[in-house]
Amino acid sequence: MAALPVAAITFFAMHLFPSTRFRPAAIRALGEGAYLGLFSVISLVSLVWLTNAFWNAPYGEKLWAMPAAWLWLKAALILMALIFTMGGASTPNPSLPGGGKALLRGDLSQGIFAITRHPLMWGIGIWAMAHLISQGTVRGILFFGSFALTALAGAWLQDKRKLHSLGAGWAAFEKQTSFLPFAALIEGRAHLSLSALGWWRVGLAVILWAAVLHFHYQLFGVHPLPANV
Repeated sequence: MAALPVAAITFFAMHLFPSTRFRPAAIRALGEGAYLGLFSVISLVSLVWLTNAFWNAPYGEKLWAMPAAWLWLKAALILMALIFTMGGASTPNPSLPGGGKALLRGDLSQGIFAITRHPLMWGIGIWAMAHLISQGTVRGILFFGSFALTALAGAWLQDKRKLHSLGAGWAAFEKQTSFLPFAALIEGRAHLSLSALGWWRVGLAVILWAAVLHFHYQLFGVHPLPANV
């Protein structure tokens, strides 16, 4: 178990590096392409280390137990997380490196970004929190909690970094969107267009969700829905 907390802290700290004042210095020293390449390699290494530490850690005692009905809610949350992730990954995204040109699109805030301006991060965060609640162990808190904290803290810090680097374009994007999912829609600042969101993105997310539900037990040894379904 000792390796897991170290791996989790390292994973979290390393992914916060882009939001620190050391990032510009690293880019100046290495060049943006080399910096992004090195950061990607280190990210992959830290992910593999964290995953291996998780699987090698003892399961431990349950700190809480969830009712069987929770698995249905969890499945719905995972579907939402996949829609967020699919939408954020396949739509021109100003949050991604070099994505500032996406701010010029007139319909940018009408698709997935009408729900949240950080769909990728929230997709990861929702997936992680749903699994953390299901597992209910110290092992699960360290592993899934590191993903949730990295995604959501990283998104919050990214707002500040993007405002500094993209200026008025990002400020206008913030006014039309929200950090919290659905907040801008509820407040009337955003308007969701299903054509801008893309039915094909939703369809692919549903197909992936169904595949995950079907193969989850074979892959991970855990039934995603009540075993008698």
